Amino acid sequence: MYPKVSIIIPNYNHQKFLFQRLESIFNQTYQDFEVILLDDCSIDDSWTILQHYANHPKVSHIERNSQNSGSPFGLWEKGFSLAKGEFIWIAESDDIAALNFLEGLVVKFVNKDIVLAHCRSNDFTEDINHSKKNNWLDDLDKGFQDKDYVEDGQWLLKKIGRFKCPVLNVSSAIFRKDILKNIEIPKSYRYSGDWLFWAKIFMKGKIVYMADTRNYFRIHSGSATSSMNSNNWLKLKEYIKVIIIISKLINQKLSYNVNYSWLLLYWKKAIYKQKTTGVYYSFKYLPIPFLIQIYKLKFRYK
Repeated sequence: MYPKVSIIIPNYNHQKFLFQRLESIFNQTYQDFEVILLDDCSIDDSWTILQHYANHPKVSHIERNSQNSGSPFGLWEKGFSLAKGEFIWIAESDDIAALNFLEGLVVKFVNKDIVLAHCRSNDFTEDINHSKKNNWLDDLDKGFQDKDYVEDGQWLLKKIGRFKCPVLNVSSAIFRKDILKNIEIPKSYRYSGDWLFWAKIFMKGKIVYMADTRNYFRIHSGSATSSMNSNNWLKLKEYIKVIIIISKLINQKLSYNVNYSWLLLYWKKAIYKQKTTGVYYSFKYLPIPFLIQIYKLKFRYK
C-alpha cells in the first residue's frame, strides 16, 4: 500500500540545519508518509548527515547527484519521479514545520477539485520562537493572508498570482501528484521558477489556504530568499517572463504605454538605493506595465 504523502527533501549545503529540519518531519503528528532524501552534490557534510537516516523506516529513497545540477528544480523533478504518494510536499532542507503541519493540510483535500493546500509562513533566522509574520501579499490585498479560504485557482491568479508568487514559501504547500501531468518543471529559471510552477498548478483547480502559521522559512546567507538580492536584471527578466506567461494563461491583456526616460531614471535610482543601503529593492512597487517596458528596454523583448 502506498503512503498518502511523499515528502521530497532537496538539499544543498545545509548541514547545520538538517537535523532540526528532519526531526520536524519525522515527528509529524500525521504519519502516513514516505521521505525522499536528495542531495545536489553538497560540498559540506550534508551527505554524511543524510546517510545516518538511510535506514529510517520512513525513508524510501536517498540519492546524491554526482555533480551539482545548478538548479533546485532538477531535484524536484527527480523527487517527483520517485514519489509514490497521492500528495507531494517539497520540504526545503533549511526550513522547519510545525509538528501538526501535515495533519492540518491533508484533511483540506475534501474533493478532487482541490489541487493544492498551503498555510501561512513565518520567517526566522535562528529560533522559530522569535519568528515574524511575513506580510507578502499585504500590498496587493491587506489582510488577505489572515483568513482561511477555498478559492478557484484561476481567480486567485487574476487577483494576486499575476502580480506576485501566490505561494510564499515552497515548504508551506502540499499538492496532488496526479496534477503534475503536462506541467513542465521550470529548470531553466533561477529566481522565479517556483512562481511559474505554482501558477500552472493553480490553473488545475481549487486552492485551500490556512491562515494558521505551520511553516517557518529560514532566512540566512545561503537561502534562496537571500540570493534574490543579486543580479537584478536576470531576476527582472524572469519576473517579466512569468508575468507574461501567467497573463496569457488567464487571458489578461497587458498595457505598454509608458514614458521610457522616466522608467530608466526610476530604475537607476532603485539600483543606487539598493547598493547604498544594502536593502533589496522589491519590484512590487513598480506597476506591471512599467516593469514590462524596462524589460523591453534592457532585453529587447518581442
